[in-house]
Amino acid sequence: MNPVQAFAQATPRALDEETIEAVRRRVGIPVRRSRRPHNEVCSSDSFRHFAQGYGDDNPLYSEPGYAGGSSWGSSIAPPLYPTSAGILRPVAWSADEEAEMAGGDPLAGIGQYMCGERWVFVRPVRAGDLLLRSQWLFSADLKTSVFGGGTGALLSHRIAWEDDAGSPYAFRFLDFWHADRDGTRKTAKSRQIERAPFSDEDIERIDACYEAETVRGSTPRLIDEVQVGDELGPIVKGPLTVTDVIGWHVGTGMGDYGVGPLRIGYRNRRRVPKFYLRNELGVWDAAQRCHWDQGWAERLGHPAPYDYGIMRTTWMVHLLTNWMGDDAWIWTLTSSVRKFNYLGDVHFVSGTVREVDRAARTVTIDLVGVNQRGQTTCDGRAVVILPPPGGGSAALPAFRPEDVPAATAP
Repeated sequence: MNPVQAFAQATPRALDEETIEAVRRRVGIPVRRSRRPHNEVCSSDSFRHFAQGYGDDNPLYSEPGYAGGSSWGSSIAPPLYPTSAGILRPVAWSADEEAEMAGGDPLAGIGQYMCGERWVFVRPVRAGDLLLRSQWLFSADLKTSVFGGGTGALLSHRIAWEDDAGSPYAFRFLDFWHADRDGTRKTAKSRQIERAPFSDEDIERIDACYEAETVRGSTPRLIDEVQVGDELGPIVKGPLTVTDVIGWHVGTGMGDYGVGPLRIGYRNRRRVPKFYLRNELGVWDAAQRCHWDQGWAERLGHPAPYDYGIMRTTWMVHLLTNWMGDDAWIWTLTSSVRKFNYLGDVHFVSGTVREVDRAARTVTIDLVGVNQRGQTTCDGRAVVILPPPGGGSAALPAFRPEDVPAATAP
């Protein structure tokens, strides 16, 4: 066994207070990343690719001519586009920070699952904008959850996208649940699901929901039209296929671990060997393949490959942008992932108006995604700013730290 193989097969650290203390020592230290974001250049093409990656063909994001005639005056990015974009802000560590970060990731080799996120959207991203991205850990705790297996670690990261003058575009507060692979396998029984095939009648009902989906578009939605209890949707997403996962990656890239094909994959394996394990043919492949590889998902204790949690956040955002129209603005968004979403699952995403502030022209909306088994696998809440009655786009908010809710356990 060569050194790379030995390192890749090494047992991860125990997920205990000692490990969490090692993680906590990194709170507040800016993260250095060698992996470049998928889109360093913001462009109308990349806006379209991102939106289509989650099944959204809204012309505000895909047709520059249409977007130019909107109240925004040009192409703007879909709300969650910054996850795929930016230029990494240079990080200068102090000597103490350098020493702390040189020890390697205390959670290397331990599985992680995105379980929630909170956003504050400050202003639109336009073609040609330069986004400087920075990230740091802001909390780490041991918690108990059935998500991913028993006791695990909940880590929350703060990510900011700003221009070169420090003016923000958006802030994201991202939660990951870390659980060792053995613990994940031990809870496999609780994740056994019925994976019955869809009948022709089932597919017809799903297709009818797709056909009925409407986009508010250029017709402004005004605050006087909205009442507490109004319902949004549902829109349908699925049944989820490998093709849908591929489409997601076309729009967003392969993520933060640097996964790539052939020689790029080989070099990445040398860089992060614990992220690679042998497949049934003895070939090294990324642990990330649990999102499309049936055999590997089963080895991890799952009945099938599963989605990325952020995919369902984009589905809830898709419902919002369909409803609110071109001129409105999503101010804040909270999303939680409650259960896994497996290949073959279909989701119905809906919302309900919770609060209406007519003076501020804001609407608070509760969001939920329910699968064909009647299980709520994701939920969230958003505050949408509607446009003024005289025309034009919504008044953009100023960022306030108190607008961001605290992290919650999955």
